[in-house]
Amino acid sequence: MTPTTTREASGGSGGSDRSDGENGDEEPERTPITFTGPVEPDPAELAAFYGKPVAWQECEDDDLYDCGTVTVPVDYAKPRGATTRIALRRLEASIPAQRMGSLFINPGGPGGSGIDFVNDAPYVFGDAVRERYDVIGFDPRGMGESDPVDCMSDADLDAMYGADPTPDTAAEREAARRAPVERVRHCLARGGALTAHMGTESVARDLDVLRSAVGDERLNYYGVSYGTMIGALYADFFTSRVGLMVLDSAVVPDALAEEAPSREDVDAAARGAAYDFDDVVDDFAGECGDGADCPLGADTKAVVAALVGFLDRLDRRPVATGIDSLPALTEGWASMAIDEGLRDRESWPDLVDALDLAINEDDGEALASFAMGTVERDEDGSYPEANFGRTHLLVMCADWPRSPWDSVVPSKDVLDNHPLWARVQPARPDPCSGWTGAVRQTLLVGADVSTPVLVIGNDGDRTTPIEDTEALAGEIVRSRFVTVEAEGHGAYGRGNDCADGVVDAYLTRQLAPENDFVCES
Repeated sequence: MTPTTTREASGGSGGSDRSDGENGDEEPERTPITFTGPVEPDPAELAAFYGKPVAWQECEDDDLYDCGTVTVPVDYAKPRGATTRIALRRLEASIPAQRMGSLFINPGGPGGSGIDFVNDAPYVFGDAVRERYDVIGFDPRGMGESDPVDCMSDADLDAMYGADPTPDTAAEREAARRAPVERVRHCLARGGALTAHMGTESVARDLDVLRSAVGDERLNYYGVSYGTMIGALYADFFTSRVGLMVLDSAVVPDALAEEAPSREDVDAAARGAAYDFDDVVDDFAGECGDGADCPLGADTKAVVAALVGFLDRLDRRPVATGIDSLPALTEGWASMAIDEGLRDRESWPDLVDALDLAINEDDGEALASFAMGTVERDEDGSYPEANFGRTHLLVMCADWPRSPWDSVVPSKDVLDNHPLWARVQPARPDPCSGWTGAVRQTLLVGADVSTPVLVIGNDGDRTTPIEDTEALAGEIVRSRFVTVEAEGHGAYGRGNDCADGVVDAYLTRQLAPENDFVCES
């Protein structure tokens, strides 16, 4: 089918309070989407799992939502073996007469809770989307309200986050080398069969079982960040089943075998990462204030010197926090606070205040609390059961084959020329050393989808660069790539009228934007 191209007028879409692709005087040309051709049948060998309707019940904590579970095999190569349950949460279409189907959503992570995400659906998704779709979030296998993997204790997480990022002695370097091996071995032994099968390939296959369970012929999907990995693999596995799919701020799934890098390759990659980091620090120092206005230093050079000196002091002598469960602020906790804080511009004022107290008054409480907040650690030392840190390691080890780039260390002159980067984002031992669980087999995605997948991202995204989002769009045949001139991670539902309008029109009126459209600032 070769559909005609139409130019739509701007304005609200079906009751949405958003503009429908408004971009100053420009709007994307939009192509009407129709679905033709048969879909592949459900896998016969998985008949015990497909087509089993969800027994929805009103959620106990909020009657606005329905809750349910779906059973899937732990290992799809052994469908008669162990099983696990996937938890779902549904926000029904607000206008049933206009309902178009289900929209599955995933917030990334890996391992982020779709159940938590759907709780935010009234604030993230436009009125028109919520009118027409049952918005469904799910906790990926092993996470949260799905049958959880019990892999890492609170003490294990503390040890991981507080580890010395700059081991100086032979003993410290050996301890850093052993730590990930022991952590992986412990997780695999403690977590059972599911621990070895937490990768995104399995999650993508779970998603097709979920699609079948809600009675949809094709999958409608919105995934952001690592959620794009799920969508891309789904499109590769179940090409004919792809309905309307939005991949926002993409992770490139390619993981082809690589040759051992040369010293020049390692240093070139390190310099690129360091320069990007330095640019963020320069912005941070500029927002902190000039001269006496910034308690960390008069300019970027002074701020960097203050932070480097502070981290080096912590390496020798941690600072007291006054927090019983974390009495000492170590270099590891402080460097993590700086790293995570720099990624979120809105947190910069709080980060400056916490660093001011720690550096200038030897009071580590605020910075320790800031660091704990980034990893969801409570003051009593506990972490929530559905915690990114408890299970993300298992997904990463399953998804990314070992590479000769793992644990490479840049030359001393690179580290010396970028001293803060070297302390905040140092080369670390391969966190998946010793992994014996399942590993991803589909290392190159090339889905030939008959209907356009919408791939969108911000050009100022420092978490998933726009180059990666564009690269993923290039791997999905007939995809439509949209660049949003904006900062931050995630383009949709962040207050950009153009981006929201493009996605809303795609999902609710089946109108695909022109490829390479730019939502101008």
